[in-house]
Amino acid sequence: MNGRPRLVGIIANPASGKDIRRLVAHGSVFDNDEKASIVRRVLLGLEATGVERVWIMPDSFGIGRKALDGVRLRLDASVLEMPHRFTHDDSTRAAALMLEAGAGCIVTLGGDGTNRAVVKGCSTIPLVAISTGTNNVFPTLVEGTLAGLAAGLAIIPTRAKACLPG
Repeated sequence: MNGRPRLVGIIANPASGKDIRRLVAHGSVFDNDEKASIVRRVLLGLEATGVERVWIMPDSFGIGRKALDGVRLRLDASVLEMPHRFTHDDSTRAAALMLEAGAGCIVTLGGDGTNRAVVKGCSTIPLVAISTGTNNVFPTLVEGTLAGLAAGLAIIPTRAKACLPG
């Protein structure tokens, strides 16, 4: 991958899933502590596939910081240093920075709005979407560890995939 460490981005929207429609329709709600737990499981899945570096978008709740707190990882995971306003534009900006840095995949936690904002910044990078939004086109529940494994496997060069068991 051009000599760069394999990089995966994580963009977790702290505002997703908090819309009144979720509450009045008795839909599931993902609080931000649960999102931090999901991100932690994504990180463990990424690590299992040999991903070397992860950038997590900063957010108003500190999902990435909380996910990293107390977890032991061999991979280099950090909260992306970038100017932020804590709006949907941060997701677009973070995705563009991840694209520029050579990210092979981005894991998103959010809904349709979050994913639209991310695609604006990185239309060529594959996304692994974990649905935590209010009203989603892709409402299938995806477990964080499996999302991390999928994202990690997505960036392994084809030649290396031939060496994986199974």
